Amino acid sequence: MKELKYFNICYHSNILDNKFSEYLSSYSNNSFNYDNHEELIDLINTKDIHVVITKYNFELLKQVRVLDKQIQIIAILDQLNDTHLLQSLELTQIKFIHNLNCINDFIDTLKICIKNLDSKTSNIQTLKNDFVYDTYNKILFKKNVLIPLTKKEILFFDFIFKNSNIALSYDKINNEIWNGSMTQDALRSLIKEIRKKTYKELIKNVSGVGYRIDI
Repeated sequence: MKELKYFNICYHSNILDNKFSEYLSSYSNNSFNYDNHEELIDLINTKDIHVVITKYNFELLKQVRVLDKQIQIIAILDQLNDTHLLQSLELTQIKFIHNLNCINDFIDTLKICIKNLDSKTSNIQTLKNDFVYDTYNKILFKKNVLIPLTKKEILFFDFIFKNSNIALSYDKINNEIWNGSMTQDALRSLIKEIRKKTYKELIKNVSGVGYRIDI
């Protein structure tokens, strides 16, 4: 992952086992570890840190966010709950990982963070009618109330937000969401449920093509 060499990454000494720390050392020219909160703050103040990998601590991360609005945060926790997800709206640019144990998930998360750093975009998408969608953690809110989504709805939201500048064809939706087994009734039912949970104008039908998101 050659993109890593252009970014400064810091992580808590006790949070990454050998395979994760070796991965960072192999691909990043500038990775730093820290032992306590004071060292983390000092690194942010002196090293132009781009990504922080840490155990979740809301008060600490609020300090980080005051120092830098764009730092990408990968927060590792044992159990994710609604309070954490609500706090993510305040912190922004934070991706939760539940029990870090898969190197591929870790790499995918780094790629997402780096893409957002490059594009200078936020993971928090403000929609109409007081809806907010967190593209990192795939969570939908309305006025700070969590809106439950099914697995298929999450897949659809994730796919359509990643391609928000284009209309997605039925074939692409079929391949991505249903692995080639989609029926028209299943697609119509999915769109209907999403519109019920949000609002009708969010998902636009593009005649003869497919669907796009209106944001």
